[in-house]
Amino acid sequence: MAYASSSDLSARFDVRIISDLASDDGTQITEGALATNSKVVAALADASGRIDSALTVARIYSTTDLAALTGNSLALLKRITCELAMAFLIGRRQEKFLDEAIARVEQKSEEYLDRLRKGERLFGGSEEAKDAGLPSVDGPTAVDYSNLNLLPDRTHHYYPSRASRLPLGRG
Repeated sequence: MAYASSSDLSARFDVRIISDLASDDGTQITEGALATNSKVVAALADASGRIDSALTVARIYSTTDLAALTGNSLALLKRITCELAMAFLIGRRQEKFLDEAIARVEQKSEEYLDRLRKGERLFGGSEEAKDAGLPSVDGPTAVDYSNLNLLPDRTHHYYPSRASRLPLGRG
């Protein structure tokens, strides 16, 4: 499932350029026909696949989380999808466009995807996604240690206190 449609793509980029990039024989494709054009559909699907592979690797987002986005977060997801799709469409016409132009269009979206993957940026949404990048402290408590009946517990005058050996708040 693509995260953006051809109408989202034409809302963000010039329809004449999209039509030119999607046409192999030079005929102009109407805006309505872009929805069924195999090149546009494939570019949007490829872009969505790249987003899935970039954002699900860190397990901050799942494909269901991305499909459930609304509002501004959905608009941002559509923007990234459309930019990547345009990079793929431009890549079809490398003789017309410079490789540097393709790289610029793609690099901007890839950098933002990398920030999303690292948790530096987040789509608005669940608290789980917001907390996913935060470290958590976990481990045994002082009660857990005392139940083990370890040597430092039996010779308490010889070893330092447990409170000074455990992380703050765990003693």
